[in-house]
Amino acid sequence: MKKRSLFAGILISVFAALTWWQWRQLRIDPMEKKTIKLSLDNLVESLDPARSYSDDSLTVSSQVLEPLYQYHYLKRPYEIQPLLADSLPQVDQNGTRVTINIKPGIFYHSHQSLKAPRELIAEDFVMQFKRLAIDLKSPGRSLFSGLIIGFDDYYKETAGDWTKIRTHALKGVEASGKNSIILHLTKAEPNLIYYLAMNFIVPVPWELIEFKKNDLNEVLLGTGPYEYQGFNGKCFQMRKFNHYREEYYPTSGDRYANVQKLLTSSKERIPFIETVQFYVAPEEERWKKFLAHELDLLTVPKTFITKLYDKDGELAPELKRLEVKLRHFPSLANRWYSFNMKDPIFGKNRNLRMAIAYGIDYTQYIQLLSQNTNLRANSLLVPGISGYMPAEDFRFKYDPALAKEYLKLAGIKDASELPEIVYSTRGTQPIHLLEAKFIKEHLEVLGFKVKINVLEFSEFLKKGRAGELQFFTDNWFFDYPDAENILQLLITSNSPGINKSGYSNPEVDKLYEELKQTFQQEAREKIFKQIENIVFDDLPWIPMMYESTFVLQHPEIKNFRKSSVIRNFVKYLKIEN
Repeated sequence: MKKRSLFAGILISVFAALTWWQWRQLRIDPMEKKTIKLSLDNLVESLDPARSYSDDSLTVSSQVLEPLYQYHYLKRPYEIQPLLADSLPQVDQNGTRVTINIKPGIFYHSHQSLKAPRELIAEDFVMQFKRLAIDLKSPGRSLFSGLIIGFDDYYKETAGDWTKIRTHALKGVEASGKNSIILHLTKAEPNLIYYLAMNFIVPVPWELIEFKKNDLNEVLLGTGPYEYQGFNGKCFQMRKFNHYREEYYPTSGDRYANVQKLLTSSKERIPFIETVQFYVAPEEERWKKFLAHELDLLTVPKTFITKLYDKDGELAPELKRLEVKLRHFPSLANRWYSFNMKDPIFGKNRNLRMAIAYGIDYTQYIQLLSQNTNLRANSLLVPGISGYMPAEDFRFKYDPALAKEYLKLAGIKDASELPEIVYSTRGTQPIHLLEAKFIKEHLEVLGFKVKINVLEFSEFLKKGRAGELQFFTDNWFFDYPDAENILQLLITSNSPGINKSGYSNPEVDKLYEELKQTFQQEAREKIFKQIENIVFDDLPWIPMMYESTFVLQHPEIKNFRKSSVIRNFVKYLKIEN
């Protein structure tokens, strides 16, 4: 009996151990965290890759959609590498014929428009190029206008009818077999590789286009590490794509990556996290959610920077108790005040614009909006972009007396006699209202009557791109690390559109086209400086500051590195309890 009891005891112990091991293998430990909760500043205006262009919409869609190329997650300066492409482009015929080969065996997520597992093919990229060509409101259209043969004529040829894109060829884009795309260009383009790393050119299967009648504003179907599950009114939800191809965490990085120990997951298969939730919430709610551990990462709203530290400059006690990490990242982002150059008050009166430029207290502005954590802008470019010169003088200074002199030169004896100026906000967050109050007070000192028009961010974009704003704050997160990226906002052909100021100068347009055909970096920087000098003389924009970001992260979140260019970051994150 004793032997039997002993044997039975051993069997029970072995069975229990095996059960525990299987339980761990199946990853059903209720204590193990499988979901990462992140936040967005604003509601997403569109998920359609042809139209999605705000930071929030791109952050959501980039976890699901994949372009041909991406940026190395852990290297600065930024380094391009293949994503859906299997290598860098093959370029011949003096740069006008570009061949891109696609990795085989890549499949889309499941969707009711797809009747069976659907493999990615070259024709899916052709479809997206065609969608851009017929979508006159797409911010990405200007990248390829005048560049791809037949691109500008395609809208007329199809009468903008999406049903014709399946059968009507676009001369400059063709699928060569199942896994190759060939682009026929009118000229060589130095930044083409950057364009192909943007979400404007992600593959879109014809089946989805037909099923949704080309309305992709609320749908995401891609090949990425996460499948889109929808928006429930509070958050965008997605889950790990179980059939995602083999992709691994980077094995190399720059000095920062090594110092911050961001290479400990090297060679491990990604993605790590099972489900992702992006919550849309006001600033106060986001802050409370993070403190309650209902958010795992928080980009700190500017108005909450004062809550990060105690009176001695140490991390605030409530943050210390949570053992959170606080990180400060530079952003490839610029911020400025913008005039509508077609407005009857501002557009034709440079001296009036100069008066406002000298009537702003820049030191107070940066203190108010960033607690002196941002830098004052001295260029159209930002630190980190080739051609930026940190020693460049500031173009304007706070000088109320000089501002009033410019008012006299503008032919204005009393600014209060002018029609009311309408300043429009970029959103409804407290920081936007604080900024509006700041500019209103400064303009009223000069005698102007000012009305604040509070707009939701989506409405701001809509009105701005339609040229319906008079005076407003604008900013720009660089989509790719080159000066050309921000200059597109000042080109005549992009108004109405992303050129919200309606600025137009033939010399700037000419130099911009010259820049797009110049490959030598020193020559490119010289052209940019010419453009910048003209723009600041014309003064459609008043440069204000360069953005930076504070991020709070709970200690179990690993591998995070903030970048305004790299948005497909979630696949690299890991949760270690």
